[in-house]
This record gives sequence, C-alpha cells and structure tokens, in this order.
Amino acid sequence: MYCIKCGVELQEGAARCPLCGLKVYHPEIKETPAPGPYPRYTEEDLRVKRLFVPFVLTVIFLIPLVICLLVDLKLNGGIVWSGYVAFGLLTLWVTVCLPLFFRNRNPVIFFPIQGAAVLLLTLYICLKTGGHWFLSLSFPVGGALILIIETVIVLLRYVIPRGDYRILYVLGGAVTAVGLLCILIEFLIHVTFRVPMQWWCLYPVAVLGLLGLSMILTAVFPSLRSALHKKFFI
Repeated sequence: MYCIKCGVELQEGAARCPLCGLKVYHPEIKETPAPGPYPRYTEEDLRVKRLFVPFVLTVIFLIPLVICLLVDLKLNGGIVWSGYVAFGLLTLWVTVCLPLFFRNRNPVIFFPIQGAAVLLLTLYICLKTGGHWFLSLSFPVGGALILIIETVIVLLRYVIPRGDYRILYVLGGAVTAVGLLCILIEFLIHVTFRVPMQWWCLYPVAVLGLLGLSMILTAVFPSLRSALHKKFFI
C-alpha cells in the first residue's frame, strides 16, 4: 500500500503516512456512521409539525363560534344574529387556515374556494334579511371578479415566466376588465334596486382604463420599457 499524496510505501495497518502525515484510508475497514448533529424527523413528524399551526388556529376560530351560538340560543331561543358570526368566521377560516393544512398551497385551487366562501356569506345575508339581490347582483359581480383574478393567477403561474414583460399584458388587461366591471355593477344595481343610473362607473372606467392601457403600451414598446427601467428601476 502506498500513500496517495507522496507515494511512500506504507507498512501494513499504518494509520498515517510517516513522511507527509496524511491519514491512511483502509477500504477493507467498514466505517460506522456517527449520529448527526440534528435529530432526523420522519415524514409523520414533519406532517404533525406542519398541521400544528392550522389546528391551533381552527380551535381559536371555533371558540368564539361556539360561544356566540350558545349565547344566541340562550337569549333568543334560536339562531338570530350568531349566523352572521358563524358564516363570517367560516369565510375567514377558509381564507386563512384551510391552505395551511396542505403542503402545496396552489392559489389556482384555493382562490375559487375562498371566493365561493365569500359568495356563500353574501347568500346567507341575503336570505336572512329577506333580500332579492344575490342572484341579480352579488353572484354575477362576485363570479366575474373571481373569473378575472383566477385568469390572472393561471396565466402568471403556468403560462408567463416570472420577470417576463408579457406580465404587463395580463395586468393591463385585468385592470381594464375591473374597470369595465364597474359598468356592470352600476347596471345591476339599477336593475335590482330600481335606482336611476348616475353613471358614476365612468370615473373608475376612465382611471382604470388609462392605467391598463399604459401597462399594455409599456409592454408593446421596448424603448418605453427601457426608459422606465432606467428611471424607476422597474
């Protein structure tokens, strides 16, 4: 056996090279791995640690919910006002806690669920107050807004790479669509509540339309993007 550093012939069983002092490796001796400096967590341990925070938050949400229901039942003999608290807490729980139970928090999946929870809250308020505005106002407006935001999320997550200038097309189109949505909102308010058209929607349409158009023009002209980048570092 020879030293791999200086080439000196080594004696049988030598621990180090007598010339350069290099530690001798004996391949016939099996090394026993030493324990690591940190404990190894199993998949089950990691899962328990990941679920601890959402479980605690769920308990925190349940405590005021149960208290409100018991107080309402005790004072009024039924669910009078506690339903608003229950559906409000449910909407907040779906928005804050539900994604924490999953390792892959894909917004493409969770955002429609959160939007549906908000629509469910408005439906309860509409039914509880004896209104007739859910199907004619809340549902179409909320559905259109969810569709716009979900489209933006899908395009930014799966179609357009991060940092690509084509993001401006998506954002500009989304801002313009939100401005046009204001026209739909005023029209549905006019149809639902029989109030005259005040055309207040033209103000957000003008502002959001100009903002969206500026984003699209910035994406179209490279010279404009370069000038904005040099001046504002964007």
